[in-house]
Amino acid sequence: MSLKYISAVITLTVFAADRVSKYWIQKEMFLGETRRIFPFFQLTYVENTGAAFSLGHNQNTLFIILSILILFIIFILRRRWETSNPADWKLKAGLAMVIGGAIGNLYDRIAYGSVIDFLDFFLGSCHWPAFNFADSAICAGAFILACRQWREKQAEHRQAWQR
Repeated sequence: MSLKYISAVITLTVFAADRVSKYWIQKEMFLGETRRIFPFFQLTYVENTGAAFSLGHNQNTLFIILSILILFIIFILRRRWETSNPADWKLKAGLAMVIGGAIGNLYDRIAYGSVIDFLDFFLGSCHWPAFNFADSAICAGAFILACRQWREKQAEHRQAWQR
């Protein structure tokens, strides 16, 4: 497959995996239900009307507008970045993961008025806030982009020292 289509395939895969996982949770679990899987992980069906970690609780309309604005900005930046470096698969993969996850959560906000979360990690009584596949893709994509940026800056510094 050509590098040209990598972004679309990753974006669609992230969105599809997010939708399928959330659909399964909605059909198989009751809101608030918990199913322990491992001593440190359980599925817990919750609906989040806020942003990450339920910040901004009950501000769904604001987060719909912000999501659309952020996606618009990402699409503009993506076009600029890909024009300057069309063979950069890390850039394409990172951006595609962020876009796919953002669209997945935006879909929930528009369709249900909240985001469906269910992945619940914990250690004893310490719980990480529940999240979903889209959140994971956004974080992984952002990590790839940050590492890529860091490596670029390191290369620039090495070149500056060699002059």
